Amino acid sequence: MKNSSKLLLLISLLFTGVFSATTYWIGIKHSEMLSSENSNNWSNIDIVLEHLANNYVDSLEIEKLSENSINNILKDLDPHSSYIPANQRQRLNESLVGHFGGIGIRFMIYNDTLTVVDVIDGGPSESVNINKRDRIITIDDENVAGVNLTNEDVLKKLKGVVGSAVKLSILKPNKNIEIKNIIRGSIPLKSIPAFTMLKNEIGYIKISSFSNSTHIEFKKALNILIKKGMKSLILDLRFNGGGYLHQAINVADEFLKKNKLIVYTEGAHSKKRTFFSRSEGLFENGKLIILVNSSTASASEIVSGAIQDNDRGLILGRRTFGKGLVQQPLLLPDSSELRITTSRYYTPSGKCIQKPYGDTIDYDNDLFERIESGELTQIDSLKNNKFRGGILPNIYSPIDTSRYNDQVNEIIYTRKWRDFCFNYYEKYPISNFENVKEFYYNFKVQNNEVRKYLKKINKDIAVFDNNTINDLEWSLKIELSSYYYSDQSRYIISTFKDSDVKIALLELEK
Repeated sequence: MKNSSKLLLLISLLFTGVFSATTYWIGIKHSEMLSSENSNNWSNIDIVLEHLANNYVDSLEIEKLSENSINNILKDLDPHSSYIPANQRQRLNESLVGHFGGIGIRFMIYNDTLTVVDVIDGGPSESVNINKRDRIITIDDENVAGVNLTNEDVLKKLKGVVGSAVKLSILKPNKNIEIKNIIRGSIPLKSIPAFTMLKNEIGYIKISSFSNSTHIEFKKALNILIKKGMKSLILDLRFNGGGYLHQAINVADEFLKKNKLIVYTEGAHSKKRTFFSRSEGLFENGKLIILVNSSTASASEIVSGAIQDNDRGLILGRRTFGKGLVQQPLLLPDSSELRITTSRYYTPSGKCIQKPYGDTIDYDNDLFERIESGELTQIDSLKNNKFRGGILPNIYSPIDTSRYNDQVNEIIYTRKWRDFCFNYYEKYPISNFENVKEFYYNFKVQNNEVRKYLKKINKDIAVFDNNTINDLEWSLKIELSSYYYSDQSRYIISTFKDSDVKIALLELEK
């Protein structure tokens, strides 16, 4: 298929990056932890593992054997029942809880040195005058510079119990070294990375996941935009893998009048439960378009399905992921966790959007099948009666294959390119523009820096046409916006060239 290699590279990178952090969590019911009170009743598996531990000829990793036994049971069930080892549970829960204990910085490892990229307003680091471009040399007197540090290493050292102390030595841009004693605080993990007014009366909100704080964040964003005159909203749920069921319900409630069915759940051992809109929503009357794609899953599909079935708004993009199963957590004695599917959820019209799964279906490769079939680029590929799961958009928008070519993708999805972007920021640390919009319209790359970089990495400049150079400069601009302003800026500035957003704007302006 034409452009298939480009699509496979681009989409697989995006899909993996987002879903690796969310797949465990999509479709979870909040505060319905199952009990393990019958753990004293031993099963055959317990007896076998105990016998092996005490009698096998060689020493065994019983914990690993136990995990393998559980995973072997789960593999014959549905694709979303899962086992989470104790050492992963806390990290995975953080994304849903909405906060963690830390020092409040965004960082990158630049030239083998831990470098501060951004500082959270009002956080512990800001209070002790840690700034962008600072280098962290030691953590609790342990050297962390030039030691092949990984992001995981950094998180282990900087995260900790709220109220605990950590000692840092900081190399400032002026080469002075300062010692900072920081008390870890509660650092929010925002599920809404960006919201803004795109045009007069048209707002934009991106929800990246449905965590415990999503509804609060969403109401705050809505209120700010409404005060700015918003009459129409683009809600971006692309690459949102889901999260808490009740948070999806609460978000949908803000768009629907009272007593409208949002979703219902039902399973062989779970009674039917219906969820209706309850109170007056903040945005019941304005125009609404929801952006979706193949990575829009579970809780995001609940919101999309509720809006579509209640004729409250339009769904724009590509067919959603198709995850209609609800998991409940079982906390095990060793602090590991079992998440088992207990019910299916159904949109108001009675549709379960779970895509097919089973022995004859390669569930994990569904995305690539969509690419190869042309579903992401041709609307005709959707026009058949075969149920393939997910929610079909009201307005089909093919994936934008013109955004980056293979030459660009090979460069920008590398560590060297990230280092180059930050190096540019180091050379030109001051933005001449007051805000992101001014930056977008007026920023120009200084001194042919991109062409110099291509020569540095031994690329033949002659094979790069002006469009390719422009694409590289655009990628640089997006990255720089997050350094000059905030991480939110990269999402906002990306909307200016987003084909889905452009179609949504045209629809709302009719």
